[in-house]
Amino acid sequence: MSNRVKQLPDFIQKLIAEFDKLPSVGPKSAAKLVFNLLHRKEDLKILANHLNEAYNHVHSCPQCFNLTDKGLCRICSDPNRNKKIICVVSQNQDVEAIEKTNQFNGYYHLLNGLLNPLEGTTPDKLKIKELVQRIEENGIKEIILALDQSMEGEATVLYLKKLLRNYPVEISQLARGIPMGANIEYTDEATLSSALENRKKL
Repeated sequence: MSNRVKQLPDFIQKLIAEFDKLPSVGPKSAAKLVFNLLHRKEDLKILANHLNEAYNHVHSCPQCFNLTDKGLCRICSDPNRNKKIICVVSQNQDVEAIEKTNQFNGYYHLLNGLLNPLEGTTPDKLKIKELVQRIEENGIKEIILALDQSMEGEATVLYLKKLLRNYPVEISQLARGIPMGANIEYTDEATLSSALENRKKL
């Protein structure tokens, strides 16, 4: 922490430290955000209320592990969706990206990460056991692996392919229209839509 930040009141230092924990936010950006909010008291009050509501009401859907403020999330509670297809993603943002394509009408399953043993993300740290349980209990016919085109994403695909090969379920992966190293959440709708439509069997 810089000397300038250390000279600030403790509560401002603590705010900056908390913002600094957010992804893609460094110390300078964190300080800029905090100072901006402190000069906009009404907006700060609204943000504080929203954060408090999120803390008290938002939780993981017990079926797919997406975020919700209900019992089941809006997708899992939709009776018009195809119950026999599950699209496996790594994070919440990927669900929203795929939903925008209007190409998928099944359910989702969030792994809450990708395999990365070097950083301690092993299979037991992901929602893989829960995925297998859904396949066994709900007669799932197809699993679509919509994971990032990265080393971690490919490692997770290979692990799931091997794990699920003895189950009576078709496994497919997004087509190669998504470039290597790309994240699902940042892929444009047209590319993601094409990748879903032209998914390949594994």
